[in-house]
Amino acid sequence: MSLTTIPARHGIATPLSKGSTIKVINTRGTQVVDTWAFTLSSFPPSPSSTIETQMSNQHTRACLNSTIPKVGDGLFNNKRERLLTLVEDTTAGIHDTLIAACDEERYLELAGEKGRGHRNCADNLVEGLAALGRFSLGD
Repeated sequence: MSLTTIPARHGIATPLSKGSTIKVINTRGTQVVDTWAFTLSSFPPSPSSTIETQMSNQHTRACLNSTIPKVGDGLFNNKRERLLTLVEDTTAGIHDTLIAACDEERYLELAGEKGRGHRNCADNLVEGLAALGRFSLGD
């Protein structure tokens, strides 16, 4: 298994094939680790790959009939298909599926102009995907 360290307030994208395992370790205490998953039109990813489905907290909540996933639960996409399975959890087990990932707009609301340019989860997603090449976000 390889180890990749993600700098605080940044994002990466890690292509995984079906059946792969990824372990996320939060080395900075209680800071949230936003996680997304997508299915692509081709694997391994290429600049022409498009995102076909994405992990959806709304669909996950509906499939689980719960707002908090626990070990053994799936994380589902926008077509109600299981994308990931939570196989281990060393946290307190309270995982938010209600609040949207932070973005610049949130920081502008909270801090006014001081929030402009603040690192945020939405931009970290874009940063991670950009490192793999250009992707069309589809419709």
